[in-house]
Amino acid sequence: MSELVIDRASVAHGSTLAIDDVSLTVASGELIAVLGPSGCGKTTLLLAIAGLLPLRSGTIVIGGREISRAGRTVVPERRGVGWVPQEASLFPHLSVAENIGFAVPRRGGRGAGGQTRATRIAELARLVGLEELTGRAPHQLSGGQAQRVALARALAPRPDLLLLDEPFAALDTQLRTGLRREVAELLRAQGTTSLLVTHDQEEALSLADRVAVIHDGRLAQFATPEEIYQNPASDWVASFVGDVVELEGRWRHGRVLCALGAVEAHAVGFAPADGDDVRLMLRPEWIVPRPDLLAHAAAGADARIAAISYAGHDAMITADLFDGPSVLIRMTAVELPSIGDSVRLAAQRPGLAFAPK
Repeated sequence: MSELVIDRASVAHGSTLAIDDVSLTVASGELIAVLGPSGCGKTTLLLAIAGLLPLRSGTIVIGGREISRAGRTVVPERRGVGWVPQEASLFPHLSVAENIGFAVPRRGGRGAGGQTRATRIAELARLVGLEELTGRAPHQLSGGQAQRVALARALAPRPDLLLLDEPFAALDTQLRTGLRREVAELLRAQGTTSLLVTHDQEEALSLADRVAVIHDGRLAQFATPEEIYQNPASDWVASFVGDVVELEGRWRHGRVLCALGAVEAHAVGFAPADGDDVRLMLRPEWIVPRPDLLAHAAAGADARIAAISYAGHDAMITADLFDGPSVLIRMTAVELPSIGDSVRLAAQRPGLAFAPK
């Protein structure tokens, strides 16, 4: 078992709390994404787990063994924690095999599990798809290949927990997309408990079993990707994890009366009374053209297509409401309207109602 339990952990840089009272539990074998903007405390949290920063308060437990509390920290090399940095940071004078082998335990020539070091190195190289490149030097590798070596090196001692600090950030888009999917599949196949730090919302939502959203050093929400996106815990989380359309309106019997008509909604973080002012948030793909509603004045709203931003698989469309502001709608790029077309728009699923600012 390699369950990670962080209980009310706080980490300070001088007098400033970089991590403030964070609690979360990562089940054995789970891949968790730690998501947040730059400077929110994501990497600080990883450094504390790795033993490179002390806790001001709280505890960190891995596999039932307490490794950190205020005034007591197990040294990094005895934590059973692996680390994959943003840059591969390979030893330039060592080959691929030697870089991987650097982290294989030396116990009479045998690594963990009784394997010889050579067998373990070959197994890891094969695992990350580099068995034909073990004799190459780091400067002969592509960026993606170098990150595979860094991953193999981190997995070599069979860590209880693997920490990945934005390991795909320096790669080009196409390579990043393919490699991160392969790495996630590999970690799940190995049953490795993993924390992936990222500021990339798509990366977090597409790869992780659950996502921990960090805002100003605090845990804003910890849930599945679907829950984070569909039911964010706050207006900040809603805006951070994806595009939103925000409309002013009034609460009436579980609906928001706004420029899009009467939109069913869930109130988040407060309990509005009928007649209260609220802010309605919708994802652009929740707003769809509804020609069948043209005869129903109370349902939906008329708009004119003002702009189309084509992205291949889908398109982001700006529509000017006849009796309201402009809204964004996201549609698959199969049967797109044309600029200047008149459409009837309506929300196809309940929106999120937040208190006025």
